[in-house]
Amino acid sequence: MEKFVYMIGPSEQVSLDDLAQTLLSTAVAELRERGASKITINIADMNEDFQAEAPGRLIGCWQDVQAVVSFWHDCLDHRAPIENYLASLAGPLTGYLVTESVLQAFDPVWEGGERRPGVTQFGANAKPAIVSDEDFYHNWQVDHSSLSFDLHPLRWSYVRDAVARPLTPNAPPYRAIVAEHFKQLEDFTDDSRYFGSAEVVQAMIAEIPGFCDVNAMFSVPMSEYFFK
Repeated sequence: MEKFVYMIGPSEQVSLDDLAQTLLSTAVAELRERGASKITINIADMNEDFQAEAPGRLIGCWQDVQAVVSFWHDCLDHRAPIENYLASLAGPLTGYLVTESVLQAFDPVWEGGERRPGVTQFGANAKPAIVSDEDFYHNWQVDHSSLSFDLHPLRWSYVRDAVARPLTPNAPPYRAIVAEHFKQLEDFTDDSRYFGSAEVVQAMIAEIPGFCDVNAMFSVPMSEYFFK
């Protein structure tokens, strides 16, 4: 089994509401028919609220991602029907083959179309050019991943995807894709609940150049849905 992550961009012809309705109604059956399983759908349907209440949670080119569809499939070679279908739904499609690490697990009791409580912080970033692969993976997967538990003490779950290869033309050179979920909205919007101590925040800032190209990254809050 292989895991895929596809990001759907905005379209002048298809509204976010229409895209969300399609993704949560007919898309799941269409994806399953093409061999997808364990489907997670994220929708960026709270951007206006966050621009007003917590603009600091919107980072980088967040406007370019309207939705994210992640799933598992038996074979990379047979992805074309899924890609063609997703590309027909709205704006530009960006896809990646990834390896998944679940650092903070959860039980998706809302499976089957119910919205997951709270909010998912979904983001991706490229590797700084001056950082070697060895240092990148150590800085991100060892140092930063460990620190993140103290950085976000109220986080509910953490799924970390390392990009094996991009799958679509002109895909941004993302190497790290993450989904961090917070059970209550206030755990995400309130800095005093979102962050740990001032010392751990400073440690995080010092770590960023070792694994994150800040000029090629985004982070956006999203609603999440899961379908087995």
